[in-house]
Amino acid sequence: MKILLFSHGKQTTGDAEQYLLDLIKGIKQARGDSWEIYVVFPGRGELWETAQPYLAGYTFIRQPWWLVRPSKNGWHKRLLFNLRKHIAIYKTRRYIRRVKPQITFTNTLATPIGALASQAEKVPHDWLVHEIPELARNLVYLFGKAHSLTRVNALSQKIIVTSDFVANYYAKRYLSPEKIAVIYQPIEAVPPRLPRADQPFTLGMLGNFEPNKGQHIAIEALRKVVEEYPETHLLLIGDNESRYAQELKEKINNYKLDHNVSIVEHTIHPNDYLIQADAAIVCSRFECSSRTIIEELKCGLPVIAPDKPFGKEVIREGYNGYLYSRDDVNDLTWKIIELQQANLDELRKNALKSVEHLFPGQAFAEEFISITNPPQS
Repeated sequence: MKILLFSHGKQTTGDAEQYLLDLIKGIKQARGDSWEIYVVFPGRGELWETAQPYLAGYTFIRQPWWLVRPSKNGWHKRLLFNLRKHIAIYKTRRYIRRVKPQITFTNTLATPIGALASQAEKVPHDWLVHEIPELARNLVYLFGKAHSLTRVNALSQKIIVTSDFVANYYAKRYLSPEKIAVIYQPIEAVPPRLPRADQPFTLGMLGNFEPNKGQHIAIEALRKVVEEYPETHLLLIGDNESRYAQELKEKINNYKLDHNVSIVEHTIHPNDYLIQADAAIVCSRFECSSRTIIEELKCGLPVIAPDKPFGKEVIREGYNGYLYSRDDVNDLTWKIIELQQANLDELRKNALKSVEHLFPGQAFAEEFISITNPPQS
C-alpha cells in the first residue's frame, strides 16, 4: 500500500504538523512495512528530520498558498499564486507518477497544489482540515472563502477534521456533511511530577510565540497578580525569533518581571518543561481543537482557559480548571488568584481523571485507515 501526504509546514510547532507526524508514526506502527509512506515537504526542516525514519520516500516542492495574511490580499498576490501554481503542480504530478500512490492526503487548507495534481493524475484524494481562518482571523482566502471551500469539497473523497466543533462549522459551509469525518489527534499521557516544596507557584504556557496564542495577555495578567502574590512565576514554552517574541521580552523587561518569567525556546519535548509547573494557562484567541489544553491536563495540570468552544469542551469550572473571558485581563487575573487559593492537589487529580480515557494514541491510525478506506494495491 502506498500513500502520499502533502505538508505545508517545515517545523513541528503547529497542530497540523504534529497531527501529520502522529499519523505517519501511527500508520507505521499499525501496518509496518506493508505500507509505504511518501511525503511532499515545502523544504527541509524539523518536520522532515523527525519524520524521515518512517518514510519510504520524500521530496521538496514549494507549494504556493491560497491563504495569506489580510495585508497581503490583492491582485498582485493572486497573479503570483497563479504563476507559481502551474510550476508546483507540474513538479507534483511528476512525483505522483514516480511514486504511484493509491491515495493522497493534503494536510492543510493553506494550499490546494497536492489536490489539484492528484485530480490531474486521477488519484483519489482526501483533505485534512485543521484550520478555520475566518475565526482565527490570521489568514484570508486569496480567491474568496466560498470559491475556495467549494474547490476543497470537489477535490476530496473525504474531509478529515480534528474536532466536532470544526465538523459542525464546515458542515454548514460549502462542504458536504457526508464527506466530513472527525478523527481526534492522539495525546499521550505524561507522568506528572509534584512541584518542589520550595518552588513558587508556577503557571506553564505552551505555544509558539504569536499573537493568536496570547502570551501578551498572560504577561499583562501576571503584572497584576504579582501585586498580591509577588512570587508567582510564568513559564513560557515556545520562544522563537519573531518580532512578537521580541516585543514580549521588552514588555517583561519594562514591567520588571524578569524574576517572574522564564522563557524556553521551541522544543520537540515541551512536556519535559510543562510538568515543572503547578498549573497551566491558555490565552489563544481561537483554536480548532482542544489539543493543547488536553495535553496540559494529561500532565496533571489544572488549566485556566478562555471561555471559547475549545476551552468549554474539556474544562469544568472549579473541577479541573477555570474559564475566563479571553480579552478581559482582569478576569484572567482573578482566575489566577482564585487558582492559587484553591485546593491544588484536588484540581491536579481531577485534571488527570478528566482526560484519562480521551484520545488513545493506539487507536488513532486504525481509525484513520478505516475512515479514509484507501484502495488496496
